[in-house]
Amino acid sequence: MKAKERHELKQNEFATAALRVSAWVTANSQRALTAAVAVALVVALVAGIAWWRRQAANEAGGLLGAAVAIAQSPIAPAPTIPGAAQQAGTYPTEEARLTATLEAYEAVIAAYPSSQAALTARYSIASSLLDAGRAAEAEQRFDEVIAAAGTSMYGPLARLGRGQALAAQDRHDEAIALFTELSADRTSPLPVDGVLIQLARTSARAGRTDEARAAFRRIVDEFPTSGYVAEARRELSRMG
Repeated sequence: MKAKERHELKQNEFATAALRVSAWVTANSQRALTAAVAVALVVALVAGIAWWRRQAANEAGGLLGAAVAIAQSPIAPAPTIPGAAQQAGTYPTEEARLTATLEAYEAVIAAYPSSQAALTARYSIASSLLDAGRAAEAEQRFDEVIAAAGTSMYGPLARLGRGQALAAQDRHDEAIALFTELSADRTSPLPVDGVLIQLARTSARAGRTDEARAAFRRIVDEFPTSGYVAEARRELSRMG
């Protein structure tokens, strides 16, 4: 059993009690129970724990799905007719939708803090804040994802997001260092050309032309079918 799964079980009173009973059965089955009854009890406990985990995953996934639906809700002008209500499933402004989205993601985290859905919610909060131009807050939330991600793909994704948040705050040197490190990691699930374009753009904004040119050149030379090649060629031509 993985450490994360053990942690999730310890968070649930039923699972904790079940594990205690299971241990008791193992220690006392010869004195108190027949072997058949002991096996039946263990099977029942395992089935109960599995059921609880499926239910928790389903409920967490449902909350996450509802949050995603809010994030994708259309923006509709507030009604001007006196007494009229906002159309269901819409929000009058981007800010109103963002507030509702963040609250929905936070609800996932509060209800199932150790779940995969909560990790996805944490990353979604950070990304939403970055998209909204709230880079400093986004940086903090990306840090939370990095701390919680373990070996999951959200670790490198959050590091890339953190680099973007740093760049958005004009902390170019920090962002460039992070993008450079990510672009050199051949074991990362991140597409290298996607990291390189962030490195190139940030270097160019920082006036570090040689580094920008080198990153754009790598895209052209190493990833000729990348969707960023046209931009890279254009920038290289402009740089001369």
